[in-house]
Amino acid sequence: MKIKSFVKTVGLLTLLVSFVSCAAPTYLPPPPVQYSILESTYTFGVQNMDETAKVESNAMTCHYNGFDVQYKINQDMSATFIIVNNSNKSLIIDKSKCFVLYDGYSNQLFKEVRSSRSTTFNNVQDAINNVQTNEGSVSMSIPPYSKWALPIEESNVRSMNKLPIFSFSEGRHQLTAYDNQETVEFVIPYSYDYSLKKWNTCRNRVFVNSVDVKSIVTTSPSYSQKPQWISYNQYRTSQLANNGIDYSEANRVDAINWKRYKKHNRQVHLSHALWSPVLIPTFWGIFYVFTGCINDEHKPPTYGDGSQVNW
Repeated sequence: MKIKSFVKTVGLLTLLVSFVSCAAPTYLPPPPVQYSILESTYTFGVQNMDETAKVESNAMTCHYNGFDVQYKINQDMSATFIIVNNSNKSLIIDKSKCFVLYDGYSNQLFKEVRSSRSTTFNNVQDAINNVQTNEGSVSMSIPPYSKWALPIEESNVRSMNKLPIFSFSEGRHQLTAYDNQETVEFVIPYSYDYSLKKWNTCRNRVFVNSVDVKSIVTTSPSYSQKPQWISYNQYRTSQLANNGIDYSEANRVDAINWKRYKKHNRQVHLSHALWSPVLIPTFWGIFYVFTGCINDEHKPPTYGDGSQVNW
């Protein structure tokens, strides 16, 4: 009876130790899926074509003798401008000879250039005044020390149809007008001569002059290849990077989990080695000496690309 009790006790202890030693370890949960997104920020600039203005390209401003022309990009990706008369004389614009060019193809800037309608402007004191359009000469005047904004509804300004193609190369890239699929150019005849005998032409080209491309790791797969307006001279697009999903964090978790599994397996081997002498006369003793944890359910899950898995 004592021998039977001893055998039963050893058997129960062995099974207990075996089950405890082979209990599944605790693994780290799956990390959020990370996506590699390339984000491109495009900045517009100005090129002076009449060679008489000082240009602040990134500010999209051309400084002439007596006035400034400030260009901007609207949310619908259309280019427009504001003229600021800094002189003490009225600045005269010939509406009939104003043009907007898209990729070299010209359109009259104003739709109803022969109409007698008037446009408005805000002067520097923020008072509202009328700028009268003379039907005979089709000219209008901007009073001294005031500013005038091109009325979009009266113009043939439209959205740009061909923006620079998406770049997959990270970093800052300078662009020229020739790198753009479409440029916008405004041709504005102007004069300070009240007799309308002496005219000059303001001619400036608007185009994307730089692009900043950076890689962003995010848990959201959302991205937009359509232009997203940022400010008066910038827009942004984004696209899934060539490598798509970023497995770096998932691989890190896999590596930690596999270290835990290997440690767990070593503990099982040690437990079996310690207890096998007790059962060496039996089949179970031999089995315990040469086996670790054979329960596949105890192996860690794989979250990454498999590079950290060591079967």
